[in-house]
Amino acid sequence: MGKLPTKLISKLDVTTIRFETEIINRLKLFDFSKSAILHYSEFQKQKFQGYSFENIQSRFRLVDFKVGSKIKSIEYKNMVTVGNSYIKGELSDSFFVLNMATFEHWLMWALKTFILSNPRELYPKDKKQIDVNYLKKVADLPMLWQELVDDYLGTLPYKGMKILLKTFLSLFGFKESDFTKNLLDMINENSQCRNIIMHNQKKVNATYTKKCGKYGKFAEGESIVVTEDLLFDEADNLLRFMQDFRNNHR
Repeated sequence: MGKLPTKLISKLDVTTIRFETEIINRLKLFDFSKSAILHYSEFQKQKFQGYSFENIQSRFRLVDFKVGSKIKSIEYKNMVTVGNSYIKGELSDSFFVLNMATFEHWLMWALKTFILSNPRELYPKDKKQIDVNYLKKVADLPMLWQELVDDYLGTLPYKGMKILLKTFLSLFGFKESDFTKNLLDMINENSQCRNIIMHNQKKVNATYTKKCGKYGKFAEGESIVVTEDLLFDEADNLLRFMQDFRNNHR
């Protein structure tokens, strides 16, 4: 594939930087939140003060809960342990999942923008047969192309991250060797971790070990723990891919 039009390159660059910044800012927020939680926990422990959840009790709409139950307070001696547990659990998991979601959003946006820049040439050849239902509900050709592209892209995430990334490279005319070595396999492993966190209560199954192969970091039956290193490794992989993409299309 030849060099992309300057205007398209500029659009891809500007928006890719915005997505990169979103991931970086989320890591900064993680670092700040971690420091704030630990500082507060240490302070409360030193003051022999725990934490009461009385302020949120009234926010629950379940009458039986509000009347008959009480959210257990955290004792001062457990403050630091609970703080660390939250950082290594819900906080790390949430940021890990959100960064992968941001990356997938960028992938789909870039593919859509690219295909719609020249749909007659870039829309997959094996998808050229058009369902008559599309013709009934669109008013003009650009809208038809958008419907078709949205429908095509909507099928890609269900094929798995590895196939999604290879499709991305193929449509843009890149080769795996144009990107950092083993990067697709590392991002695929990150994606499988996200799936396990979201859909299998963090417990590794055979699907993970099969799809990740030698790049898997966890054994079947093991629970995934998103350490700070794992969180930043994922972000580094995602940002490397986005940066390699920018470098390759210039």
